[in-house]
Amino acid sequence: MQRLSSRLNAAVLTAPYSVGLDHFALAKQSGELLRKAIVKCEDDGTLKPDLPNYCLAHSLGAKLQTIYMAATGQEYDGVGFLSFNNYGFAETISMARSFAKQLKDNISGDRTGYATDAVEDIQNDDVLNTVFDFAASVVGAIGVEFSPTPADTERIIGLKYNTKENTRLFVFDDDTLDCSRSFYDLLSQNNDGPSVSALPGQHLTPVYFKFGLDNLPEDVPREIAADAIGGFESASFGSEDEMNVLVDEVCSWILGKEPSRVPSWGEKETWQGQRRIAGGGADTKSAA
Repeated sequence: MQRLSSRLNAAVLTAPYSVGLDHFALAKQSGELLRKAIVKCEDDGTLKPDLPNYCLAHSLGAKLQTIYMAATGQEYDGVGFLSFNNYGFAETISMARSFAKQLKDNISGDRTGYATDAVEDIQNDDVLNTVFDFAASVVGAIGVEFSPTPADTERIIGLKYNTKENTRLFVFDDDTLDCSRSFYDLLSQNNDGPSVSALPGQHLTPVYFKFGLDNLPEDVPREIAADAIGGFESASFGSEDEMNVLVDEVCSWILGKEPSRVPSWGEKETWQGQRRIAGGGADTKSAA
């Protein structure tokens, strides 16, 4: 989001929320926070009322925005969903196994020469698999589920989602946690569904950071800081190259360009002459 803000001279508004089973409540909470934030910024002069607004959401956040827009009719100049997710609760437990593996595989760093027990434990795939298998079986047995359920969410999308021509789905090649295909199929009955960008990466590609002890203030003792973070001199998460490709594609979408590449399931004649998002420009501010 910081890189998009710099590239587009855009104001970025974000809404925090706590994870829970009631996605209706989470959608209302996060959607209202964003709506009120935009109104406040326009009222106090931070943003001009005639500037285009774009909604950008990732994974569960995309589902929550879908529910909110379907319920309220909230409109944006463009809606971008990254790795749209609509798994059930039991599937989410299984999904956590893939998430943990990606987390482990994507963290790299330089250590001071010793390891903590916690770091060693998370490397044990057998332990992780046992925990996740047990959790998934328990959840399946007692019937815990999100509200709305995946099936109910699909019905909401099919009946109430009215901004499909202004929607762009961003799909990563190696994302095993993505539900964008079903979202696309629900809105493509009349060959006028959302556009889709295929990108290198996986579910956590939008997340990247690099941190080192040299980034700390001078008055923080390096020895204490190194001990607090498990002996790491520096650490990074994710792929900066893949994230930069994503930033380029999101910027191109906001500026009205077609997908640079589409997934195999999105190759159809309607990709030619895709609708352009109104507004936008290299010097345009937007609220996302």
